[in-house]
Amino acid sequence: MKRRGWITVGVILIVWMIGGILVDNSIKLPSLFDVLVRMKDLMLDPVLYESFGYTLMRSLSGLLVALGCGIVLGLASGLNQKFEEYFYPVYLVLKSIPNISYILIVLIWSSNSFTMRVISFMVMFPVAYENVVKGIKSIDSEYLDVLKIYPQGFFDSIFRVYLPLISNYILASLSVGIGLTFKVGIMAEILGSVSPGVGRQFQLCRINVDMIGTFAWTLWLIILLVFLELLMSVLKRRWMNR
Repeated sequence: MKRRGWITVGVILIVWMIGGILVDNSIKLPSLFDVLVRMKDLMLDPVLYESFGYTLMRSLSGLLVALGCGIVLGLASGLNQKFEEYFYPVYLVLKSIPNISYILIVLIWSSNSFTMRVISFMVMFPVAYENVVKGIKSIDSEYLDVLKIYPQGFFDSIFRVYLPLISNYILASLSVGIGLTFKVGIMAEILGSVSPGVGRQFQLCRINVDMIGTFAWTLWLIILLVFLELLMSVLKRRWMNR
């Protein structure tokens, strides 16, 4: 984050601090100090790491499967216009259905422990598929001309030509998908009472009308997502500079 971004964060925290003092009601607006104390307590509690660990595991398992399917079907659509036209209605439906509909349908159809993996897949797949198709169609025609002059086997062409050329699109979809599937997955955990997990902790805060806890878990969630985004940025830069 650049210097101006940190200034904005500082202003938000100052406004929050002043607002908490003026409101003087922990249910309406917890004070910044109380939330920071709760965050420190959570940092010393194994529940924090267990909850984030389980939620990440569920989200990433569905995300990776979706990424794999998105790459395979995206390649098929990008390289074959007829397949793209046949598959387009499926992609359009998956892209258009609201996330909350996915969650409710999957909760009714399957067990709670399986819900997050399915939700992660349904949310991530359209993102991965669309990016791969765009990546294939954005390949410079000069590369394709060279491939025609020096033809390769099918799998050699995929792994040595197409995938390296669209790697930035794949990494971009993964970067977007990690945060998106994680947030939607927590919503599924809350509605499905999945335990253990971050969603379960939010549900407990709601039941106990614990706004300080809600804010503390939210800030830890923001910190984790920012860390994952920075990690993906580093991986993308290293991949591009290799």
